[in-house]
Amino acid sequence: MPERAGRLPAPGRKARAGNVGAGGGICRLHRAWAGSGGAESGAAGAPGYTVATAAAPRLEEDDEERRKRRGGTLLRGAGFRVRGRLRSLRAGLRRLRRATMEKSWMLWNFVERWLIALASWSWALCRISLLPLIVTFHLYGGIILLLLIFISIAGILYKFQDVLLYFPEQPSSSRLYVPMPTGIPHENIFIRTKDGVRLNLILIRYTGDNSPYSPTIIYFHGNAGNIGHRLPNALLMLVNLKVNLLLVDYRGYGKSEGEASEEGLYLDSEAVLDYVMTRPDLDKTKIFLFGRSLGGAVAIHLASENSHRISAIMVENTFLSIPHMASTLFSFFPMRYLPLWCYKNKFLSYRKISQCRMPSLFISGLSDQLIPPVMMKQLYELSPSRTKRLAIFPDGTHNDTWQCQGYFTALEQFIKEVIKSHSPEEMAKTSSNDFRSCGVHVSHPYLHSPLWVEEPFFLQQKEKVSRVVAHLSFLASFCI
Repeated sequence: MPERAGRLPAPGRKARAGNVGAGGGICRLHRAWAGSGGAESGAAGAPGYTVATAAAPRLEEDDEERRKRRGGTLLRGAGFRVRGRLRSLRAGLRRLRRATMEKSWMLWNFVERWLIALASWSWALCRISLLPLIVTFHLYGGIILLLLIFISIAGILYKFQDVLLYFPEQPSSSRLYVPMPTGIPHENIFIRTKDGVRLNLILIRYTGDNSPYSPTIIYFHGNAGNIGHRLPNALLMLVNLKVNLLLVDYRGYGKSEGEASEEGLYLDSEAVLDYVMTRPDLDKTKIFLFGRSLGGAVAIHLASENSHRISAIMVENTFLSIPHMASTLFSFFPMRYLPLWCYKNKFLSYRKISQCRMPSLFISGLSDQLIPPVMMKQLYELSPSRTKRLAIFPDGTHNDTWQCQGYFTALEQFIKEVIKSHSPEEMAKTSSNDFRSCGVHVSHPYLHSPLWVEEPFFLQQKEKVSRVVAHLSFLASFCI
């Protein structure tokens, strides 16, 4: 018997066998040991018995761990499946919500277009039938007819605002002929806006020293003529400021397509800036905006929406807003009490200038008889820019301030200050100057050449509006 006990496997081998049998091998070992008289073997059989009894709980624990791991794996797999289904459900809900929003948006756009079209047709019908409405009201009276008369008059005045603001056909050949620069490098460019309107641009390149690093000025002109009429002013900028110039014709002006409107002019300015950013031969870190009169409002809007892409802004003889101009030009009407929705074109520069934190130059001609010079001073005061300058020219008129002595010197000093501001050492050397007393005389062959100058069309149309209002007042008194 001791020999049989001596042939028993070692404790390690016994444990490995138990691991394989999952408890069955241990039971057989117990039977074999009992049948062979393991009790008589004494100390020789004790180790084998001890191994069997110690390995059994351990194997049961291993089985329990395996069951737990198997159960955990099943639970994790089920969790993954549930999470996947939840993700797909959320994605489906997002797609459904997006589709619903798109459908509602399309429906709202459809309804909005129809309402605008219906209002436009109604106004057009009221304008055509104004005289019959007045005669019918005089004969039969009625509140509804009186209301239709007021709607008709409001429609006429609303549509008449474009006639007062935009003059693309002044002079009469402005839409047929656009003068081009001769003898200097330039490009005649056509681009497309986001709404598909084709615009005409003229790019005049500076070819002197360090031309690849020259600043680029985007030139927004006034409310009449085309870019060809601004060539004398642009060529003087080229000579004195050593910059590239990009002249812009708004939609409905010159060779550009479409009809002028406030939103349209904003889209035009965005398209021009996007085009400049695509030119590899222009320094995108030195983009300056220049706007005169109406162009100043366009430049302020573009700068307020693209402050990260604009280096500086220069505006000349521009206004606070169209409502401010209306209350100034037609002071005999309570225009200042009209709500903003009564104005088709607003150009709220006094609000947008608060978002223009880039360096700003305000050029004011004190002899301007169209736009009060105080508006330029107010824009200067409203500007939050740390580097802002106000250049005042006592003899400057609305369209001819650029011919005043010291005009280009003021612009040159401002541009140099903006460019040097990138270097702290150079900025420390540059003294602050408000450009109020620039006494440099600028001479150039173009300065004394015959120039086409914008007429004060607002003043011309003011007399027409006065006559129209007088006739309407007479008809209203006749009806009452």
